[in-house]
Amino acid sequence: QSSNSVANLSYIKIATIMSPKDKNSASTSSGNRSPHHNLKNIPAEWSERVTPLERTLVPKFAARAYHLPGNSLCADWLQYMLNNHPVIGICCHHRLHPLKTRQRCIIFLGSFAFGVAITNICYLWFISTGRDAEQEVFSIDLNAQESAHYSVTAGLVMLVTVGSGIHTIFDRFVWSVSACRCCRAGGTFESNSINSPNRSRWQDFGTYLVVLLVALVIAAASFIVILRAKMDGEGQTEIPYIQDNNTTLTDIVDSVKDFTLEDFSFMKAYCIEFAVSLFVYYPFFDTVLFSGVLGCFRLPLLGGRPYEVRKEEKKNNGKSGTRRVSALEMA
Repeated sequence: QSSNSVANLSYIKIATIMSPKDKNSASTSSGNRSPHHNLKNIPAEWSERVTPLERTLVPKFAARAYHLPGNSLCADWLQYMLNNHPVIGICCHHRLHPLKTRQRCIIFLGSFAFGVAITNICYLWFISTGRDAEQEVFSIDLNAQESAHYSVTAGLVMLVTVGSGIHTIFDRFVWSVSACRCCRAGGTFESNSINSPNRSRWQDFGTYLVVLLVALVIAAASFIVILRAKMDGEGQTEIPYIQDNNTTLTDIVDSVKDFTLEDFSFMKAYCIEFAVSLFVYYPFFDTVLFSGVLGCFRLPLLGGRPYEVRKEEKKNNGKSGTRRVSALEMA
């Protein structure tokens, strides 16, 4: 409900500037419905009144904005999590958000498949190069009543740095392409997409592109998982078909029927890691970014909500100053 507060307030403000004639026609056509009912039910004569609301909110949603006009700190944090969390956002996103349920499901599936692919690529890289993924890079000793020794391996460092970095870039890229804010309300090419007879196709072009990309990622991830299972089952140190030229694609496909669930035990560990990252690490690290502490509350990208609030205040002060000058000139 708090994530809808901005849309509701903006809608009410827009409705108050309507002429009495428009208000009478709106009341007769809408009956006793709430002023913030679904946009699809808004009469045609209201369409121009609603467009400024979409132009304000849609670009912010597409850009994963930390702050929406008029929101408090708690309301902004809540709307940010509900609109951007990979799982919670599927059911709890704002009704004006450019990414709908179906698009979010596709993005989530692509993120999971890409994570599987990049994790197993790192594993295969260690095996193919003869490096030991369990080699200790550094350790942490905690002096307590019971001594505890934590070792950080080369494989873990590889996954946390290279793997996580590439995964994050992929997720943000897929999100930006699917949202495609340039052709939506408030975007750079909004007028062209609105005037085009293929308006919906232009706005959904990013979605079609993401579907193709996710399909390719799933195919690649499936192939890599089969390679990993085959190598673990046969104890190979060379990647079939890539390093081992004696193995053909037909041999790899034929070996699938001999696999058992135990051959894919590494997938169980990945599913647990993926769930922990979604519901523990994601809220924690995104809250840190939201706070803006990494950017000293002033730097772009890392400034978080304080930076966006300060930016909005400057914009509003500039507009109010312009209005005051205009009033003096008119006087």
